[in-house]
Amino acid sequence: MAENPNDQTENDDNNNNNAITFDYKKGVKHLVDTSPHMNKLPSQYILKLPKSPLSAPLADVPVIDLHGLNNGHPESRVSAVKAISSACESWGFFRIINHGIKMSVMEEMVKVAEEFFELSWDEKMKYESEDVMSRVRYGTSLNTSKKHSLHWRDYFRHYGHQNTLHLWPLNPPNYRNVAKEYLEEVWKLAMRIGGAISEGLGLDQNYMEESFGEGLQILVANYYPKCPQPEKTLGLAAHSDHGALTILMQNGVNGLQIKHNQDWVSVHHVPGTFLVNVGDCLEILSNGKYKSVEHRATVDAQRTRISIAVGHGPALSSTIGPASQLVDQNDEAHYRPITYKDYIELQQSSTIRGKSALQAVATK
Repeated sequence: MAENPNDQTENDDNNNNNAITFDYKKGVKHLVDTSPHMNKLPSQYILKLPKSPLSAPLADVPVIDLHGLNNGHPESRVSAVKAISSACESWGFFRIINHGIKMSVMEEMVKVAEEFFELSWDEKMKYESEDVMSRVRYGTSLNTSKKHSLHWRDYFRHYGHQNTLHLWPLNPPNYRNVAKEYLEEVWKLAMRIGGAISEGLGLDQNYMEESFGEGLQILVANYYPKCPQPEKTLGLAAHSDHGALTILMQNGVNGLQIKHNQDWVSVHHVPGTFLVNVGDCLEILSNGKYKSVEHRATVDAQRTRISIAVGHGPALSSTIGPASQLVDQNDEAHYRPITYKDYIELQQSSTIRGKSALQAVATK
């Protein structure tokens, strides 16, 4: 397809990109694809960062072997539940092994997500929306449509295992079949982990699954193209997730960072594993015992990173609040009740990142 001459203008001084105009709503992939000589970051993407995000040290998050949850040995389950509870309380992030999802299913999901981002801009824009609650949405930078500093990220998101398959992309041709299998497997995995978390809180094993009801599952595929000056920007700003549990995988290119003990640390990719993190909904449900954790995405100068995060929470109409069993005369509710739909809108619409939405519903 011929390039629109209105899309981009550059100085003639050896393509130094000191001055560049572009339709940024077309996303960073379009920018990179149509600017092969770009060697400096457009000023709209330069963020005010106290130091290079690439300087964060490597950290090893807890590793949980899920085989112990369902191997028929009660002592193994007790041990696994304790390990998950400890990880939720001390890190808010953990890596899972022996999770039961085939490597081929994971690889196919990454592959079909990459194929989606390789589609033409016109094809992807069929799913463009400024509505943060849209059940299928393609966009760039942060989720909010409000004015903000641009981030080096394109994304595609849609609701999961609920009855929304008819809204998912028809291209790539196998997207619906691949995503359906993947999301069904990940939902079952999330409920297994949720059962262990419920036990760790002293609740019934089925508490989380029953409180979720039909539940809400949201897949977010993130695309972070190679970046000419990765030390000056981010793919995604620091934030916590609105759901209870997020299950994350990626294409093998590092870029995840989490805030642990007030410092940023990098978490490297390990093939065949998932990373699981506590979201705001679980912090609220646990009355603050488990904390959702801020995390962010860095970008790479040489390689494109793709991550696929699947969030899990209750139905949109559900009211979220601390579990009644965790609130007594000695420990009052630390968060006011709010519908999950209202909470998502509050969190996703804000240009203020971090945990600002959670702070807004805290009682003290």
